[in-house]
Amino acid sequence: MTDKERRERFQREREARLKAGIRIQRDTSGEVRRLLLAAEKDIMAVLAGQPSDYRRWQLTELQRQIARILAMRDEPAAAMLGSGLSASWNAGVALIDAPLLAGGVDLSASLMALDVRNLAAMRSFTTDRIKDVTAKVANRINDQLANTMMGLQSPWEAAEKVSGLLRDDGMRRANTIVRTNLGQAYSAAAQARQEQAAEIVPGMQKQWRRSGKLHSRYGHDFIDGQVRDVDKPFDLPNGVKLMYPRDPAGPIGEVINCGCVSLPFMSHWSKSKKWTAG
Repeated sequence: MTDKERRERFQREREARLKAGIRIQRDTSGEVRRLLLAAEKDIMAVLAGQPSDYRRWQLTELQRQIARILAMRDEPAAAMLGSGLSASWNAGVALIDAPLLAGGVDLSASLMALDVRNLAAMRSFTTDRIKDVTAKVANRINDQLANTMMGLQSPWEAAEKVSGLLRDDGMRRANTIVRTNLGQAYSAAAQARQEQAAEIVPGMQKQWRRSGKLHSRYGHDFIDGQVRDVDKPFDLPNGVKLMYPRDPAGPIGEVINCGCVSLPFMSHWSKSKKWTAG
C-alpha cells in the first residue's frame, strides 16, 4: 500500500468514526427529549383535569402527581444515558483503531482492552445529573403551582409556564448533559487508546479540530489544527492546557457543550482538512 493510499483510507475512516460519535450523541439526545415530551404531555393532562377554580386545587396531591410523573422518567433516561456513554466510549476507541487499521496498522492483537473504571465513574456521575434535571424542574413547577394558589397568576398562565419549564429549561439542561458527558466519554477513551497505541506505533500524535459550530469558543478555534504528542496537552491561547476536548480537569467554561475533537494524527499520512460537526 502506498503512502497516498494509506492517507486516503486513514482520512476516510477517521471521518466515518467522527460521524459515528456525533450520531450517538444525537440519538441519545433524541431519546431523552422523547421522555421529557411524554412527561410534559402527562403533566398537562393532570393540570387540564383540575377544577377551573384554582381555589379548589389540592396542591399537595397535585405536587405528588407531578413528582411521580417526572420520577417515572428518571430510570429510563439514566439507562439511555448509560447506553450512550458505553457506545461513545467504544466509538472513541474505534476513532483510533479503525483509521490505523485502514492505514495498515492492526492494533487488535497488540493492545489490551481499556480499563473501564473511568467509564463506570462517568456513568454514575451522569445518572445523578440527569435525575437532578427532573428534580429541579419539579421544584420550579411547584413554584408555579404555588403562585397560582396564591392568585398571582391564572391556571392557564401556570400551564404555559410549566410547559416552558419542561421544553426550554429541562430539555436544554438535558441536552447539555448528553453533549458534554457523552463527548467526554468519547474523548477520554480515544485519549487512553492513543496512549496505548503510541507505545507501538511510531509517529502517533493527536490533532485538535474545532467543532464548526456557529458560536464556538475563540480559543478552541484558535488552536484548530494544533498537533501534540499523545502524552502532551493542547495549549489554549489563555494558558489553559487540555489533554483532550472536554477534559474534566479543565475549567468548566472550556468544557461544557464543547464540540471539538482530538483526532489521531500521523504526519506522513495526514493532511490538514476542515471538518464540521454539523
